[in-house]
Amino acid sequence: MTQSQKNVMYVSNDLGYGDDKGKFGGVRINQPTVFVRIYESPSFENVDWNSTDELDARVKSIFNYLDVSIKDKRYLTTVAAANSLKTLTTLKDDAPTGKAHSDAALIIPLSLIAGRAIQEAYAEAKKNETEFDPDEVITVNVYMTTALPITEAGTKDNDIRPEYKQRFMAHQHSVTVHSLGKDIQVNIKFKDATIFKEGEIVVVMAIQHGPADFQKKLINKVKHVKLADGLVFNDDALAEGLVKDADSFMGIDAGQHTVDISLFNNGSVNDYSQSINQSMGDVLDDAFNIYQQQNPNGTSLTTSKDFNDIWLRAIEPEKEAKSAKERLAAITEGMLKKDVIEAVDQSVEPLINQILTKVRYLISKNPKLQIIFIFGGASIPLIEQYHLDQRIQDEINAKKLPIPVVWVGKEYAQNMNEMALELFSEMQKARQK
Repeated sequence: MTQSQKNVMYVSNDLGYGDDKGKFGGVRINQPTVFVRIYESPSFENVDWNSTDELDARVKSIFNYLDVSIKDKRYLTTVAAANSLKTLTTLKDDAPTGKAHSDAALIIPLSLIAGRAIQEAYAEAKKNETEFDPDEVITVNVYMTTALPITEAGTKDNDIRPEYKQRFMAHQHSVTVHSLGKDIQVNIKFKDATIFKEGEIVVVMAIQHGPADFQKKLINKVKHVKLADGLVFNDDALAEGLVKDADSFMGIDAGQHTVDISLFNNGSVNDYSQSINQSMGDVLDDAFNIYQQQNPNGTSLTTSKDFNDIWLRAIEPEKEAKSAKERLAAITEGMLKKDVIEAVDQSVEPLINQILTKVRYLISKNPKLQIIFIFGGASIPLIEQYHLDQRIQDEINAKKLPIPVVWVGKEYAQNMNEMALELFSEMQKARQK
């Protein structure tokens, strides 16, 4: 094999328990955080290299077909794993002692980086009107930004992040990609890996320095929050200052399996910041168990996925059933939705109570608190269905504190960590030029 020219890739990697989101070499990626070990080539690797159209299509969609070997073990990752009908390893299954120690924390991002490196090398060959050579080793130098849950990341006296960083930085990683039907070696060298705490970077980067249209929506929300005795700020300058320039604030980041609550005081993060090691993913798991116990005589909802699918449709606006088949399905589903929602309602209250307890505690630790922001994918049902923002606001109003509680909104909730990491990655890229 010959050695290719060394390339540079900037990666912002929001490795969530549900999805891995971010930008890899300028391309936005959102893939399920799952993998499965395999021992033989899947059938989708029968790629005809004599067909330019077929090869072009496969390279373009390579993230849906990631089959990689890392340290002499072979894996399907992300979509390819999910479609394999094999028993999957999720990040939660893989990380009983924390995300930083999981195999997925390396396997998933390395496979995505390798796939993107192949896309870039293939595009470069086309640009130069040369043939893409699968025997040529692709080498890529990576600058990565990522994050860990607050509690797992540790405090200044027990910070796990340097150890996590070394998993990337300590040596070159060799990834063999089989997705195109031929073995392509990608050597990945991390030039830097910056590890933030989930939720903490969001307020500082994505909210205070985020897109203007996004900030404008938040400022308008702050103006109309109902405080104690029905008062509202209704002051443009004050609301803008709270969004863009507050130095004492709280961020509540509700993900799939963690809720990270960060506390800032005088512009610096406070060690009282902490995580709740469960969220809506765990609520739905518990609710499925409750549902099974309450329906012992059998039901068509035999898997947690079936249960979750019914719940997701139950909380979305109803779609008009037009055909007879659709109307029959709607009747059948309607019989299930009530029991599903009741099971989730029972399971969600302990999580909400934990969040409220943590928020009360953190408010007591920062008497100068100015504003609370709520975001994260799980914030959508927690607010739209269970009014978490109003429940927190009610507690604050009872204390006669002028602290607005602001949800970033459904449009942005799931992507706040990703937005923050991307912004930092762009700054890092600008500094290297």
